[in-house]
Amino acid sequence: MKHKKIIKYISNISFGVGAALGAYAFYSIIKSRASLPEGVCPVDNSRPFIIIAIIFLAISFVASFFMEKKKKSDDIE
Repeated sequence: MKHKKIIKYISNISFGVGAALGAYAFYSIIKSRASLPEGVCPVDNSRPFIIIAIIFLAISFVASFFMEKKKKSDDIE
């Protein structure tokens, strides 16, 4: 039972970190787009943040399969 709680914390924390890194990468892409010349890809500078965000979000997704599912209420018969 305790390991299910740990998996839930890992899933929630990795989702939060992944979402924050993704938001930062998006912000830095939008911000750097104004200063770059035409034809230059603004994503190249933020690629490490995007990859790390995807990894954290994938960890969260995989960990969600191991969390305890809520049982449906037995009130409906």
